[in-house]
Amino acid sequence: MQKSFLLGVSVGESFAEYALVSDSKPVAQKRVYLSRENLKQSLQQFVTENADNKPQSVFVSLRLPKKLLDYNLSGAVAHITTDGFEHWLDVCEKSETLTNKDLLFSVHERVLADGKVDVPLKLEDLEAIAAKLQMMDCKKVCLHFLHSSTNPVHLKQAQEFLSNKGLEVFVPEKTDNPHEVTRWNKNALNATISGVFSERKEEILKALEGVVAEKDIHFLTSSGKLFSEDKNQHIGSLFSASTALGLELGAKDGADILYLGLESFHLISANTWSSSWQSAWGTVEVPHLQSKELGIQPTLGIALNSFGRFDFASHQEGWEPGPMFLGRGQKPSLLDLWAENAKLAKLQGLEDRFSAQGIQRFKNSLFALSKISQTRDSDLGHLTKEMQSLSLQRLAMEAYLQRQTKKLIVAGPLASVFANAFKKDPHTTVHAEDFSESQAVALCGFKALQETL
Repeated sequence: MQKSFLLGVSVGESFAEYALVSDSKPVAQKRVYLSRENLKQSLQQFVTENADNKPQSVFVSLRLPKKLLDYNLSGAVAHITTDGFEHWLDVCEKSETLTNKDLLFSVHERVLADGKVDVPLKLEDLEAIAAKLQMMDCKKVCLHFLHSSTNPVHLKQAQEFLSNKGLEVFVPEKTDNPHEVTRWNKNALNATISGVFSERKEEILKALEGVVAEKDIHFLTSSGKLFSEDKNQHIGSLFSASTALGLELGAKDGADILYLGLESFHLISANTWSSSWQSAWGTVEVPHLQSKELGIQPTLGIALNSFGRFDFASHQEGWEPGPMFLGRGQKPSLLDLWAENAKLAKLQGLEDRFSAQGIQRFKNSLFALSKISQTRDSDLGHLTKEMQSLSLQRLAMEAYLQRQTKKLIVAGPLASVFANAFKKDPHTTVHAEDFSESQAVALCGFKALQETL
């Protein structure tokens, strides 16, 4: 009997993973560092290298950098609301704003809570707004009408009218959620990232052209379901990989998952669902498996605390330009402490990236900090071991205090590097193999596909 193959693709902020899966087991896997390798070309290369194992279906998790949710980076979107609600961006608690205030408009219309039309929508009001948007060269607009989920008559009229004017129109997803603001927040963020999401999606489709039919390429939502053209699901992709990991690794055993990825350390509650995401832009309606980023992170900066002692900073250095051991970074971070660890050096995506010059710069940086610190012992070997020990202690403590189940499964590319943090915990299992996000995405996606047949 001929084997069937699935291809899982998990695209993160700085890394992408590909996994060819058969009978729930990985046949081939690859991880690429996106600042050094092109997404489209690396995926094409992976498929070519495994041409004998052609996938029948492809499942994709596409997680965009959260910084791109900032309209200053991704482009401002116009918002049209019911008259009197044009300042909802200000009255709802947010530390970040969703768009430029010059792009906030309102129309005189009203649908009551029971769905009865109280004030009919006048298309002349939209005509004036559309003319202003054309003058401002704004191509995208969000519609946020009160009680439109109960009766969408005005929403549909406005959507058709503005679409005919050549604008890309975004409307809130129709759900049972009675909270307008969480739906509006989701709609606004989906609109903000729609262009970048489409570009990334197109790269993946182009890479798989001639290998898999487009109808067999599925994108995973935050709830573990599939979508292809639904613009309402873009923001949910931030959580699709973590949901897949929770469902595939922890749900069966009733265990929480501590995923130690290269980009982030996060704790996934495999049996606890959350209906929303508390973002910097406000509460967003995104159903997903509960996931929490730990305070300790792989690229957390190293600095002196208020007592002049070595400690971890509150900010992450990230992978652009990355840890100092890669040769481009200028500031020391947690992973630099393991720069000479053989397990880290062998990780896919990093194995040929280590720079002897970068490692020496990290040591010089640590030595310079020791000279202005209150630490008496300035021996670099001792300082490194002390900071390694501190990071392991914090990792173990956070995982213990924040997990919701007695059992804990530790997985991810850095699980082997940080395994010593959990050796004394009898209820914790460190996954022996590198169970990748892409493998989880393939397995979770296939189950979701089977449910639709």
